[in-house]
Amino acid sequence: MSQKLRCLVIGIPEAKAAEGSLRPEEFASIELTEFEGYVPFPANLELVVAPLFCKAFDALEIIERLGEKGYRKTLRVVAPKLPNRQVVLRELRSHASRQGITIELAEEG
Repeated sequence: MSQKLRCLVIGIPEAKAAEGSLRPEEFASIELTEFEGYVPFPANLELVVAPLFCKAFDALEIIERLGEKGYRKTLRVVAPKLPNRQVVLRELRSHASRQGITIELAEEG
C-alpha cells in the first residue's frame, strides 16, 4: 500500500480516478477482502468511497470497519437513485457520527 494514498474505493471494481485528479499511487480500488491490507491507513487518506449496498456488504458495515480502524475523515456512499434520499442520508449520518466520520451520499443517474 502506498503511503501517498488519498482515495480508497471499496467494492466498486470498475472505479477509476477522474483523469488528472490523482496520481496512480494516490488511488486504489479494492474488494472488501483486501481491506486489512490497507490498515493502518496512511495520513494522506482523505476519502473512502463505497456502495450503499452490494452482494458482500453494505455501507453500515463499512462505517463500522472504518471507525474501528481509526478513520475519521469522509466516506462517500454511492447509491442508485433513491425515493427518499434524506431518510437514507440521516440513517447513514447517525451511524457515522458515532465513529467520527463525515458522510457524503452520491446518487447514480
